[in-house]
Amino acid sequence: MTKVICKMPIGIDDFGKIRNKDFYFVDKTAFIRQLIDSPREVTLITRPRRFGKTLTMSMLEYFFSIEKESQSRHLFDHLAIEQAGPEYMAQRGQYPVIFLTLKDIQNPSWTTWERMLSFIRLFLAQVYDRYRYIREKADINEVQARLFDHVVQGQATEDELALSLTNLMAMVQSYYGRKVILLIDEYDAPIQQAWESGYYTGCIGFMRQFLSSALKTNNTLEFAVLTGITRISKESIFSGLNNLDVCSVLRDQYAEVFGFTEAEIQELLETVHHGEKLPELKKWYDGYHIGCAEIYNPWSVINYVAHDCQARPYWVRTSGNSLLRHLLSHTDELRIQMIQNLLHGKAVRVTLDDSLIYSEIDQDPGALFNLLLTTGYLTVEKVLSLSDDRYALRIPNEEIRKLYSTEIMNSLGKNVTKNTFDDLFD
Repeated sequence: MTKVICKMPIGIDDFGKIRNKDFYFVDKTAFIRQLIDSPREVTLITRPRRFGKTLTMSMLEYFFSIEKESQSRHLFDHLAIEQAGPEYMAQRGQYPVIFLTLKDIQNPSWTTWERMLSFIRLFLAQVYDRYRYIREKADINEVQARLFDHVVQGQATEDELALSLTNLMAMVQSYYGRKVILLIDEYDAPIQQAWESGYYTGCIGFMRQFLSSALKTNNTLEFAVLTGITRISKESIFSGLNNLDVCSVLRDQYAEVFGFTEAEIQELLETVHHGEKLPELKKWYDGYHIGCAEIYNPWSVINYVAHDCQARPYWVRTSGNSLLRHLLSHTDELRIQMIQNLLHGKAVRVTLDDSLIYSEIDQDPGALFNLLLTTGYLTVEKVLSLSDDRYALRIPNEEIRKLYSTEIMNSLGKNVTKNTFDDLFD
């Protein structure tokens, strides 16, 4: 039988490029219909890294954006959103969309908040530069015009930068006469970097104002979608934001949007004539439970197929996990024993809170397992008690079990006795 050559979109997170260049595409456009039908104004979705968050946000931008209307005209042909009906397709290309990805606002060499803020100033100047046409033609007031000039020229103060997103949304809404859709990818990346580098207080104060002013009681907002790894506690960043719908790995809503389902995996393997590889692929990359859905790691799956179905840990070192390493290096004997039980194939029973308060992380005994869950190193095996937030967690698959021998064990080895570590490693 002739093998079908199928281009896997490794590292490509631009929806238009994937559709135009004939890369293999798993149709997740039903998510667009779900968002249109949702009554929520602000949605936060938390998933591990490399689970397709940026690609999904790019898909939303292409669908809704007025500016991309001509580019997106045929990108959704024969997909689920087109099959949902003309009332949904009528919203394609009808809204001004502001799409920001904050994943690059992190660098271990930034040792002060002033250094990160300097990069944010440059980042927002580049964002504003894309909207120079609005500065010239929109019906804006003197204050908006002055703030626009300060930002685009790289001269904005910290307070002006904190209000820059709200100001841009108001100008865009004035220009197009339509409310704005706001998409923010990896919203928590700067905050994690700031905590790791010791300037959390400055960063969290800025991000609280930057996000809250854009998301809370903003009459220029149609709706917003945010993605990230963790849910930063409402008390520390989304204070007073009552219109926020948080869709974590513990919830059923949008469970099948990020990652591949069993049916999608079977279709992929049939396409490349490797249906016999399903048991191996399932053993290595399946096992995640998002709500009640069974999900495969999409990054590892496409790498597996692209590398002629060779099973190995493709997810290793796909992202920095300094926060996880910090928690592991400060853990106690009880939690080390719990990790040993995980390595023996057992589940651990824990109480979970799917929010994270960085300022209290060292005092929170459950923070380690919360983070192992949200970053993809553990998954829910069973819900023990929803009312008490009690769950049984386990290692999801063979790939992650292999990673425990490198990323997890090496971090543990820095702060435990030699005998304990040797027993655990054995």
